[in-house]
Amino acid sequence: MNLSTAMNRKAELSNATPERYRGLRAVAESISLANVDGAICELMNEALARLVALAYEQDAGGLANIDNVTGKILIPLPWGSNGASRWGLRPQEANILRQVLFDWEQGEQTLLRYDRTRKSWFINLFDFGNYHLAKRWLAVHQITIAVYRDARAKRLYGA
Repeated sequence: MNLSTAMNRKAELSNATPERYRGLRAVAESISLANVDGAICELMNEALARLVALAYEQDAGGLANIDNVTGKILIPLPWGSNGASRWGLRPQEANILRQVLFDWEQGEQTLLRYDRTRKSWFINLFDFGNYHLAKRWLAVHQITIAVYRDARAKRLYGA
């Protein structure tokens, strides 16, 4: 073996990626992405839970943070352009959370609804007149990794 052959072998070794490690790397990256997505889902679920708690907060005049009659939310929203940073969400996370809520509006009765003519979000006080009913709805409607990824794809790729 001469010097040239040894140097060529060294170059081949530095670029080697055995097949079995490629599979492990892909699994590791997938698990890592699931962990990140799961953490973002937890943030979004926490933001929704906190917003609902604030929405049903009462003072001497009734509901403090929403209009007693219409249910219009009167505080900055986690998915709003001005509210996301106040709630600790990044703009892209706020956009995805908004998409999740729009998707939920397409289904059965929803706790949060958007009125496009008023450009405002409302709590559905007709179907969810108290905090306990709203909490039950939130328990059923959790943002899972699958829900998050579906909404993310719609926001990023128009899927």
